[in-house]
Amino acid sequence: MMRMLAVVLWMACWAGGVAAANLTIPTTHPRLWFGDAARLQQAQTRYATTPFTPGGADVQFERALRGVLTGNTGDCDLAADHLVGWLVENNGNRRDALRQQGEELLAIYDWCHDRLTPAEISTLVARWNGYMDIEIADDFANQGSEANNYFSGRMRNELMWGIASFHENPRAQAFIDHALDVRFGTWFPTWYQDFGRGGVFPEGGDYGVVSLSYPLIPFASAADFGLDPYAQTPYFREAIYAMLYGTTPGPTTLSGSFSGGHLLFPFNDDENLHGGGVINARQYLGDFARASGARDAATGNAKHARAWLATTNAGRSWLFDALGGSGTAADFADLPLDYYAPGAQVFDLRTGHDATAMQVHLQLGTPGGVEHRHWDAGSFQVWRKGRFLTRESAGYSDQIAGFMNAGSVDTEHPLAHNTLLFEAWNTGRWVGRGPHVIPEGQDRGEQPRSLPEVKRLQHEAQFGYVAVDYSNAYRNMPDSRVDWPYADKAWREFLFIRPLQALVILDRTRGSADSLLPWYNGGGWLLDGPHVTADQVRRSFILHFETAPTVTANRVAATLGTQTSELITLLPASPAYRVFNEDRPGDEQAGQHRVELDQIGSADAYFLNIVTGYDAGEAALAASLVDNGASWTLTLSHPVRGQAVVTLVKGMSSTGGSIAIDGAPAMPLRSDVQGIQVTTARPVWEAAYLFRDGFETVAP
Repeated sequence: MMRMLAVVLWMACWAGGVAAANLTIPTTHPRLWFGDAARLQQAQTRYATTPFTPGGADVQFERALRGVLTGNTGDCDLAADHLVGWLVENNGNRRDALRQQGEELLAIYDWCHDRLTPAEISTLVARWNGYMDIEIADDFANQGSEANNYFSGRMRNELMWGIASFHENPRAQAFIDHALDVRFGTWFPTWYQDFGRGGVFPEGGDYGVVSLSYPLIPFASAADFGLDPYAQTPYFREAIYAMLYGTTPGPTTLSGSFSGGHLLFPFNDDENLHGGGVINARQYLGDFARASGARDAATGNAKHARAWLATTNAGRSWLFDALGGSGTAADFADLPLDYYAPGAQVFDLRTGHDATAMQVHLQLGTPGGVEHRHWDAGSFQVWRKGRFLTRESAGYSDQIAGFMNAGSVDTEHPLAHNTLLFEAWNTGRWVGRGPHVIPEGQDRGEQPRSLPEVKRLQHEAQFGYVAVDYSNAYRNMPDSRVDWPYADKAWREFLFIRPLQALVILDRTRGSADSLLPWYNGGGWLLDGPHVTADQVRRSFILHFETAPTVTANRVAATLGTQTSELITLLPASPAYRVFNEDRPGDEQAGQHRVELDQIGSADAYFLNIVTGYDAGEAALAASLVDNGASWTLTLSHPVRGQAVVTLVKGMSSTGGSIAIDGAPAMPLRSDVQGIQVTTARPVWEAAYLFRDGFETVAP
């Protein structure tokens, strides 16, 4: 009854005169994708030279495609028969069936419309109106799940169905309205402002990428008939750069599995990394890049999309390849070396844009509007010359070793990532579909006190820097069953020094004695933990290597083909590492070799670590630390790469600091967050830079 009430309410809303998305839809077919005559001609021209034979899982879609391109009624008759006979209850899980097959079925309805009888059309209209109603009234993956794959599939289906059935379906306009005005026009902008700025597809390379590919056909079709959804938000042009910077600069080898192609830095549920991931084994990003390269083809955005596609040769479908190259690709040299997405708080930093580069990928925040989510706030990954110096242990419901190699945990656990932990956990546990932003002063219930807060961020020609406060994000409300009462202060700072190819990581931690409060002895605690004073809270630095590392004093190093990955620890002064293989039987591909490094015995404690990498036979990086009382001086030197002197100010919050590279005057570390925006030409940082010889140079 609640679902039916929801359907009645949304129908009444639109009947009451709420502003509608006005499209001028012809009475003729095709309308979806091929409502544009030039696009249809492009595809017909390509088919003449590059034909395809329908087959595989998409055989009916391909029959309809060939039918609309060639006028082959035999193809369309078979596809139409499939559509008429298709019932959601005969295709497994209803949600999955409509999300996975909706696009091909609704395209068949439009492309082979003239092969459907009036009685069949009447039956299909009633049937699919009912399917849309069920999806709209669902208590799963609607408002609050705007970045979820089901949400994207439903928005696609509603818009495609409204356009395809227009003139013969009295409710077609209502479905168009719900797709464009409610989902995309109201719910999506709210999510975008909180989590979407910068274009990161937050459910990851397996699930998040469909937020880019599912809208391709319906959005282009809406634009053909008078309303361009892509013009309503910067998200999709920003997503070009989230995709570009989130991809390894060169072909990548994973120890014991994939080799030879570019990979996305893995995040959230990722079950296909070892098979090449979405770039090599799937078509979602390739289709998005091809379409983005053709839309507004003269812009820098389109040129960079084409350049990404030319570089990665990402998998893509015949339909989108028919768009052609649409012009030359831009050289990546006109892009800044760093990109920051403030919504998801993902920060990518590079030494260059080619296969010889080193890249740092920082996952600083935690996503909202998702169903696929990992506890990875504050995690980092580092890539150099074709290998991951360190990365997360990617998976989807895979098991790895638990803390101190005891038991097992899912790969969504913070231990699968390069995180900062208090008693083996990090950010506060969300209940329901969180996280979401709850304004200051309102009841937060069991939600964390806040999301991670990026307080300082700086992009410079020779370095990039960021400081993030996790103190409130690590805690829920006091006396809450989902609280983890061990963190009082938690900061992570990252300084990537490009000439030295070194990532400096400073963690500021203060333990909390809240676990001693009477409530936490009451048995209502969702997660059980020790009851300890602030100085006895165990804080842990977590790092992963793909291959077994070797420990020498304060250094841990692993060999990865021609590369060596190294961790150097300066705080604590005498590190005691735990190193073990995370593998669990049946999930060996998910696990790596994990390093756990603890601090215990003081309420305030710091970790200071450097991650770097070398070519075979290259000299090691020298690192020393001087305690000045209120600050430290960190000196890094290398016989070829040069020297950097870094000043870091002590304290349980991040202030001050500076860096001097190769004897140049010390540059202060920025005290606020440097702005960035994506124009139609490229990402532009809030500073004046020149591009010279493919590298950024501070303007005079």
